[in-house]
Amino acid sequence: MPNQGEDCYFYFYSTCAKGDSCPFRHCEAALGNETVCTLWQEGRCFRQVCRFRHMEIDKKRSEIPCYWENQPVGCQKLNCAFHH
Repeated sequence: MPNQGEDCYFYFYSTCAKGDSCPFRHCEAALGNETVCTLWQEGRCFRQVCRFRHMEIDKKRSEIPCYWENQPVGCQKLNCAFHH
Protein backbone atom coordinates (compact mmCIF):
# COMPACT_ATOMS: atom_id res chain seq x y z
CA MET A 1 0.00 0.00 0.00
CA PRO A 2 1.42 3.41 -0.91
CA ASN A 3 1.98 6.16 1.62
CA GLN A 4 -1.16 8.22 2.22
CA GLY A 5 -1.50 10.67 -0.67
CA GLU A 6 1.84 9.80 -2.33
CA ASP A 7 2.22 11.11 -5.89
CA CYS A 8 2.15 8.81 -8.91
CA TYR A 9 5.60 8.83 -10.52
CA PHE A 10 4.22 8.00 -13.97
CA TYR A 11 1.57 10.75 -13.85
CA PHE A 12 4.23 13.36 -13.11
CA TYR A 13 6.96 12.21 -15.47
CA SER A 14 5.12 10.56 -18.39
CA THR A 15 1.64 9.05 -18.47
CA CYS A 16 -0.20 6.85 -15.98
CA ALA A 17 -2.24 4.20 -17.77
CA LYS A 18 -4.19 3.27 -14.61
CA GLY A 19 -6.19 6.49 -14.48
CA ASP A 20 -8.82 6.50 -11.70
CA SER A 21 -7.79 3.00 -10.57
CA CYS A 22 -4.28 4.20 -9.67
CA PRO A 23 -3.74 4.11 -5.88
CA PHE A 24 -1.38 7.11 -6.07
CA ARG A 25 -2.24 10.81 -6.21
CA HIS A 26 -2.75 12.53 -9.59
CA CYS A 27 -2.70 16.25 -8.79
CA GLU A 28 -2.53 18.72 -11.67
CA ALA A 29 -1.81 21.60 -9.25
CA ALA A 30 1.55 20.02 -8.29
CA LEU A 31 2.77 19.36 -11.86
CA GLY A 32 6.16 20.93 -12.44
CA ASN A 33 6.64 21.78 -8.77
CA GLU A 34 9.88 20.45 -7.26
CA THR A 35 9.05 21.54 -3.68
CA VAL A 36 8.15 18.62 -1.39
CA CYS A 37 5.22 19.24 0.98
CA THR A 38 6.60 19.40 4.52
CA LEU A 39 3.19 18.53 5.99
CA TRP A 40 3.08 15.39 3.83
CA GLN A 41 6.59 14.45 5.01
CA GLU A 42 5.29 14.70 8.59
CA GLY A 43 2.24 12.58 7.66
CA ARG A 44 -0.17 15.50 8.17
CA CYS A 45 -1.23 16.54 4.61
CA PHE A 46 -4.27 14.68 3.35
CA ARG A 47 -5.48 17.24 0.81
CA GLN A 48 -6.32 15.87 -2.64
CA VAL A 49 -5.31 19.22 -4.16
CA CYS A 50 -1.97 20.37 -2.77
CA ARG A 51 0.39 22.34 -5.00
CA PHE A 52 3.44 20.75 -3.39
CA ARG A 53 4.89 17.35 -4.21
CA HIS A 54 3.92 14.31 -2.18
CA MET A 55 6.99 12.38 -3.30
CA GLU A 56 10.61 12.39 -2.13
CA ILE A 57 12.84 13.87 -4.83
CA ASP A 58 16.48 12.84 -4.91
CA LYS A 59 17.50 14.72 -8.08
CA LYS A 60 16.37 17.98 -9.63
CA ARG A 61 14.45 16.92 -12.73
CA SER A 62 15.08 20.34 -14.28
CA GLU A 63 18.76 19.37 -14.61
CA ILE A 64 18.03 16.05 -16.38
CA PRO A 65 17.44 16.27 -20.17
CA CYS A 66 13.92 15.39 -21.30
CA TYR A 67 13.94 12.08 -23.19
CA TRP A 68 10.84 12.97 -25.20
CA GLU A 69 12.08 16.35 -26.46
CA ASN A 70 14.26 14.72 -29.11
CA GLN A 71 11.73 12.10 -30.19
CA PRO A 72 9.75 12.49 -33.47
CA VAL A 73 6.59 13.81 -31.77
CA GLY A 74 8.52 15.78 -29.13
CA CYS A 75 7.56 16.36 -25.52
CA GLN A 76 3.81 16.88 -25.12
CA LYS A 77 3.77 17.66 -21.38
CA LEU A 78 2.74 21.25 -20.66
CA ASN A 79 4.42 21.14 -17.26
CA CYS A 80 7.37 18.89 -18.06
CA ALA A 81 9.76 18.86 -15.11
CA PHE A 82 12.74 17.80 -17.21
CA HIS A 83 15.23 20.12 -18.93
CA HIS A 84 14.37 21.36 -22.45
